[in-house]
Amino acid sequence: MKDKNLLDKSNDANHDPVLQGNVALVGFEVLDASEQDIAKRIVENYIRKMAIMGDYREMRLSLRQHKHGKTFKHEIDALVTFGEGRFDAEATEWNLYAALAQVCDKIMNELEHSVKKEPRHDKKVMK
Repeated sequence: MKDKNLLDKSNDANHDPVLQGNVALVGFEVLDASEQDIAKRIVENYIRKMAIMGDYREMRLSLRQHKHGKTFKHEIDALVTFGEGRFDAEATEWNLYAALAQVCDKIMNELEHSVKKEPRHDKKVMK
């Protein structure tokens, strides 16, 4: 059975890549093709993990680069929709891949805590 959350390898780098499994990467077109490929693989791995943890529906990652001298600081905003709710996170790092991992880890942490929450059955409801 083919995983529906695999990345679409046929996308062109000249436009915003939209991945299978309702994933959109906004602002990633400024990266080199090799950087885009690595970023897609990182996102693909996290999507697989998120799909196991919850009812994954869609993800939107937005990249903004801020130039500081000769280097760039990467700011990534994430919005992920699950059956359990919508979660957002952001990270700013000098290393693009570290920022991606940090954002995805934050989302997974929020999802993990929302799944663990269960209604308390020890309290009686007063009428």
